[in-house]
Amino acid sequence: MSHIRSNRRGRSRAALGLLLLAATGVTACDFLDPTQVENPRTTADDLADAENPTASLVPGLRAQLARLVSSAAVLTETVSDNFSIHGTGLSKSYDSPANLAPPLLNTTSSATGLYWNAQELAALATFVIEDIAPDDETASAEDIAEAHYHRGLAYLILGENFAYAPVEEDGAPLAADAILDLAIADFGQAGTYGTATDAALARAHRWKGDQGAASAAAQAVLAADADFLQLQGYDAQTLVNQPWNFLVQRALQEMQPLPRLDFLDPKYVDREQGIAVAKAEEMHLILAEIALVNGDLPAAGNALRDAIDLAQSRPTTTFDDGDLRTNGDLSLRPRDAVIEVRADAASPYRTGLVLQRPGVVTQSVVSGSSLDADSVAALATASEMWHAFHLARQEILFLEGRRMADLGIRLPMMLTEIDANPNVANGDSGTMVVVPAYIPAGDDMDLYTPALPYDGEDLGATLLDTQITILFDMNRILADNTVSPFN
Repeated sequence: MSHIRSNRRGRSRAALGLLLLAATGVTACDFLDPTQVENPRTTADDLADAENPTASLVPGLRAQLARLVSSAAVLTETVSDNFSIHGTGLSKSYDSPANLAPPLLNTTSSATGLYWNAQELAALATFVIEDIAPDDETASAEDIAEAHYHRGLAYLILGENFAYAPVEEDGAPLAADAILDLAIADFGQAGTYGTATDAALARAHRWKGDQGAASAAAQAVLAADADFLQLQGYDAQTLVNQPWNFLVQRALQEMQPLPRLDFLDPKYVDREQGIAVAKAEEMHLILAEIALVNGDLPAAGNALRDAIDLAQSRPTTTFDDGDLRTNGDLSLRPRDAVIEVRADAASPYRTGLVLQRPGVVTQSVVSGSSLDADSVAALATASEMWHAFHLARQEILFLEGRRMADLGIRLPMMLTEIDANPNVANGDSGTMVVVPAYIPAGDDMDLYTPALPYDGEDLGATLLDTQITILFDMNRILADNTVSPFN
């Protein structure tokens, strides 16, 4: 395979060298090679004789998590209804979930190589846990706990986004449910890592459909820190926040948001800005979802209100946004604040969802929501509450890599896995994309009408229609289909 999975039986020295290169790729000189030599093909014996080998590899775990979080945010958000592609740096095929195939996802990129980066993080963490720490007298409980936490996150993100995947070299694919069990087991070994472990457990137990465990973990996070926020940071040299790269840095700003989410974009305004791995808002949303499944509308309304209130209390920043809001053919997307948007043809028009661009915009940098917390809490029917829940989750977790999984879409393994693993063949479970029947065909999730609301392509183009209708309200579709891991 092109990536390296830790396997105590039969791992070559060359493979180990590549794995250690991944560990040392944080920044140019974040920490020294533990062997004090320049040979990149470091061996296990070298590390065993090195000073503080476990601690020396922990920065590599953090760097690889940064790549994984970044690639999850770009790929899954563009596959979902949150963003469509309008440039050359990302495949337009991401906009059509049914077309996703292993060759398209066969990449190690920190922008879209979700499968590879998750497997690489799991491999590096396994190497630390199984090969290095047991023989390292200097290994601290905190470093070992952090290695378990990182491997748990790798498994969690695999289990969220793939129906099946192997977790060892040439292994038989495991179902997502079994992969999530591995994540939960690792988080159980990472208790000393702190509140982040409980937040990860709440997320994993949600996907397992375990109400009791998810609720207990979410409540533990909120009891420890009502404003809990864990950000994965980036740097100015080697680790770039890839969503920022496609939203702001590139000339075409080729990730373009659905018009009713325009007010949340760009969430990341510089390359070092952190992406939330976990936050208290998600804990409130998990509690709201459990209450909804159990028919407790008052409790669900209170939890939703708490999530929205917290989201709207998070920091904002002003940003001089030069994005012209163009499609791939340079036609203009909605970019005037006067525009009203409705979620589908049966919904009311709403103001304030489209911001004036180019121009100075005020952006939420952690969480945002267009919802009125008190109005949501006062909703009278389960259908209305479920719709508000899905919209709140979409807005609050925007550009954090959750939406595709919430839609029920699961990606196939990368082609290299299928070609090289003797336990995987084309057509097997996990080699084809999973798209629920309620997902619209083609790129219809990303479409709206009128598609061309301006009479030209330049800055002076006249706005012809101030009302935009999204073709499909995916939150209504999720509500109507009672989509929830707890169901």
